[in-house]
Amino acid sequence: MVKGGHLRGGREASDIFFDGKTELLLSAPFVKGVRTHGTGCTYSAAICAALALGHKLPRAVQIGKNFVTAAIANSYRIGKHFALARVPTATLKNLTEL
Repeated sequence: MVKGGHLRGGREASDIFFDGKTELLLSAPFVKGVRTHGTGCTYSAAICAALALGHKLPRAVQIGKNFVTAAIANSYRIGKHFALARVPTATLKNLTEL
């Protein structure tokens, strides 16, 4: 997994996944004006959670991308920093069904 969300000048946050069999290009619109911290940890935790729910690794990575994208898109400012949004349980269920 190569994460590309911090690449400058892009319109999309694109990540590449390859497990020796499956190759995925995962892209989402780049959210301008938001300076995040902890997205990689959130992404990997979401992948682990999807694996724990019984999803295969490529699908778990897609779910993780959807999850972290939703968290970034709904992030909010706390003082000089941004916090990733809590993703509601109903949304989590929808993310696994996409």
